Amino acid sequence: METRMLTVSEKKLYKVLRNVGIKPNYIKKAETLDDLFLDDYDTKLLVHYFENEFDVNLKNKEIEKLTNLKAFRNFINKDKSN
Repeated sequence: METRMLTVSEKKLYKVLRNVGIKPNYIKKAETLDDLFLDDYDTKLLVHYFENEFDVNLKNKEIEKLTNLKAFRNFINKDKSN
């Protein structure tokens, strides 16, 4: 079995998840943020850590779209290209 190296962005994302207390396998499977069993406080923490780690400012519309690992990766990659 071949293990692939994580990108810098993925390492940062996993750091954010660990800071909030989310297990990475939960976010891989999540369809929505509700599937992560986050309360309001956890959600705010997730957004706070994410904004600080990636130096972005998320709008409410964007937060609702960040429902799983792929969505976070796409947002990070989109933000880099702007």
